[in-house]
Amino acid sequence: MNISGTTRVLGIFGCPVSHTLSPLMHNTAIEALGLDMVYMPFEVKPDNLADAVNAIRALNIVGVNITIPHKKSIIPFLDEISNDAKLIGAVNTIVNRKGKLIGHNTDGGGYIKSLGSELGFNVKGKNVLILGAGGAARAIAAGIAKGGACRIVIANRTVERGMSLADGFRSLFRDVEIIATGIKEKSLMRYVPDADLIVNTTSAGMNDKGGVKVPLKAVSTNAVVSDIIYKPRITKFLRNADKLGIRTHSGLGMLVEQGALSFKLWTGYDMPKDIVYKKLARKR
Repeated sequence: MNISGTTRVLGIFGCPVSHTLSPLMHNTAIEALGLDMVYMPFEVKPDNLADAVNAIRALNIVGVNITIPHKKSIIPFLDEISNDAKLIGAVNTIVNRKGKLIGHNTDGGGYIKSLGSELGFNVKGKNVLILGAGGAARAIAAGIAKGGACRIVIANRTVERGMSLADGFRSLFRDVEIIATGIKEKSLMRYVPDADLIVNTTSAGMNDKGGVKVPLKAVSTNAVVSDIIYKPRITKFLRNADKLGIRTHSGLGMLVEQGALSFKLWTGYDMPKDIVYKKLARKR
């Protein structure tokens, strides 16, 4: 990759950012397409967020991804946010349009696209069990509800948080049954047998430590068990499901698909996803 006086800059804001695969993903796409751009990681502490946003304009940065802990706190500093970002209440992508900063959220759309591209799975009319009620769960629940799911069950350790998410979405998606429950096995057993898709949005299982406890023997063999964690690519949760003959879906696909949506917003080009996916798979 050659850096010159005409090279345009993309990046990611987060704290920390040392773990992120986004630079590898986007720079692989940039190189494959021969674009005069570079994607850089920027560790931005919460106290410096306003200055970092101003730097996007001052340095004429084309756009940035936003990751933990800034996805919600960055919204007041932006000029405009998309409908998806409003629905989810978080931003993961900023586009700089001649100094006007527009926030988007590609997480939910990326997740739905990854299910379709990898497994041919369509959420329309399906029963979905989501583990967790944080920002990722909200984005994925929004994407699944928009996709026409029949029922969404949000299982969380703090049931009240799950109820808050469910209550907020019921008025927006009146044709979807949205329920909140606890995440203990007794609570899950009520919904696991009928679930067409079970997705872990919690950090349990990251770096192959621990994992979510779901009664997998009660899961239908026609169902899909999904985990948005991509480090490791195949978590203990997915390994256990695979041993029972259940179809599995890892977080790497979501990472690539949400990244591809961001890349298109910034550059106008389609990300060469096959090349990117292979590069990231080798990395993991």
